[in-house]
Amino acid sequence: MSAPLIIIPARGGSKGIPRKNLRTVGGISLIGRAVRTARAACVQLGGGRVIVDSDDEEILAEGRRWGAETPYVRPATLAADASSSDDVMRHALRTLGISPSDPRPVVLMQATSPLTPPEHLVDAITLFRRHGDPVESVCTPDHHPAWCHRLDADGRLVPLLPEHATTRRQDLPPVVRETGAVYVVSAGDVLANRPLVQPRRTRAVQLDPRFAVDIDHEHELAVAEALLSTTAQAVHIGGRRIADGERCFIIAEAGVNHDGDVAEAHRLVDAAAEIGADAVKFQTWRTELICRPGAPKAEYQRQQDGAHDDQFAMLKRLELPDTAWAELSAHATERGILFLSTPDEIVSAHLLVKLGLPAIKLGSAELDNLPYLAQVGAFGLPVLLSTGMGTLPEVSAALAALRSQGSCPVALFHAVSAYPATLDDMNVRAIATLRSAFGVPVGLSDHCPGPEAALAAVGIGLPLWEKHLTRDRARPGPDHAASLGPEEFARQILLVRGAQRALGNGRKEPRAHELATRDVVRKRLHAARDIAEGSTLDASSLDALRAERGLAVSSFYAVVGRRLKRARAAGEAIDESDLA
Repeated sequence: MSAPLIIIPARGGSKGIPRKNLRTVGGISLIGRAVRTARAACVQLGGGRVIVDSDDEEILAEGRRWGAETPYVRPATLAADASSSDDVMRHALRTLGISPSDPRPVVLMQATSPLTPPEHLVDAITLFRRHGDPVESVCTPDHHPAWCHRLDADGRLVPLLPEHATTRRQDLPPVVRETGAVYVVSAGDVLANRPLVQPRRTRAVQLDPRFAVDIDHEHELAVAEALLSTTAQAVHIGGRRIADGERCFIIAEAGVNHDGDVAEAHRLVDAAAEIGADAVKFQTWRTELICRPGAPKAEYQRQQDGAHDDQFAMLKRLELPDTAWAELSAHATERGILFLSTPDEIVSAHLLVKLGLPAIKLGSAELDNLPYLAQVGAFGLPVLLSTGMGTLPEVSAALAALRSQGSCPVALFHAVSAYPATLDDMNVRAIATLRSAFGVPVGLSDHCPGPEAALAAVGIGLPLWEKHLTRDRARPGPDHAASLGPEEFARQILLVRGAQRALGNGRKEPRAHELATRDVVRKRLHAARDIAEGSTLDASSLDALRAERGLAVSSFYAVVGRRLKRARAAGEAIDESDLA
């Protein structure tokens, strides 16, 4: 079956929103979202081409950044307001050398519909393949056209559909509206100058109205952003629910701070349990499978581990035997915490999976290792993926690879791959960007010595927090200097837990401990001077004083204009019973 040809047209100019196609929703440009959606659909369909068609070099570059082809530049004559989508598609097919007899589905996908899911694109292409007729994306309108009116010359309302003006809503005939998101046609139709939408021939594929936002005005960017800001899908690890609003899941990253000593690794398990971490995590590899002899160390490794050997020798020195992992896992279980380890290659991944790990953690170095990510995703276990050194397109490709063999749950870590990382480099707001862009829980892999980054992240939402643990920061080794000792780690855990408690539920209402104070410090209405019985109260006759009785000062404007049933002396409280 022919793979689709998906064309994403995007002009550089826009009267309504300048540089519209480069504006972002959920941290991703409109053109980037369209390419990402199209590529995901191609994966589901078993292949296809995704082409960004534009007159603008910046838009073309953004399309390439997200993995689209840009084999040509649209001529300026087709970038004006008068140019139609039909004109653009004919030019695209002729430029690409597509013949009228080409059997593949030709898709026009609009970047201005940023919430279109890949499944909708797949449904449209599948419908075209089944019947061969053109297909267009539609949705149910917010309001039936029978509710609409036109204005006559005098500005009076005239029913748009007078025959249905008095029809009950439930009796109105069903209608749909075009979304403008997706069109599927044949090359023959396009090159024969037939329109994309052909009445009584074009078939409809329905899009959930929630996803049918079309960006033509500034406020629609805000609408799309708001629709994306829903809670990320939860991930479950060892009976714990990892999600925004839940208690932060804290991982003590023992990593390689055992220095190749199994006994020290067991001492790190004990330390992680004693400081109150939820899990202890190591790193598992076979040196020959991840590094060639002579490979240089990273600069931080040279500074903290010495320059006397290469990376291969360092890794070999830090490698633990296969037999250690079952022992460490059992030890963690005895201490009441979860055991995790990062496999750096597939042999170690299989070894760890056989131990019954509740999740697989993958380091930032594997973010672009797409074949390996696909292998790990095939296990079906929850995956915790660090994103240090990465870009949004790389994270998107990594998630697609993890899910290419199934639907493994994924949570991300925002990370800065510096050891230690400075506060100026932490960019903690990227947590919110990743969560909005990908709809998954996003934690912080924290390489800062102090608690500042973690506390900032709590305010953004911190379902996962990982930090390196050592028993001695002064020891030689690649990660000790960027780690916390047990006492400092325990203190930072208390700070994170306390910060989460301080967030509360977000509802603005008085807390129980405030009520007694409110009764004492809020003011009540009193007579500002002697006022005779029957007098009408005005603003000058009322005073606001702290006292144990009297109407609340919030009723001031409701009291002005009312009459007194009894005289009040200056300074006396005014109650409801005093008023007529």
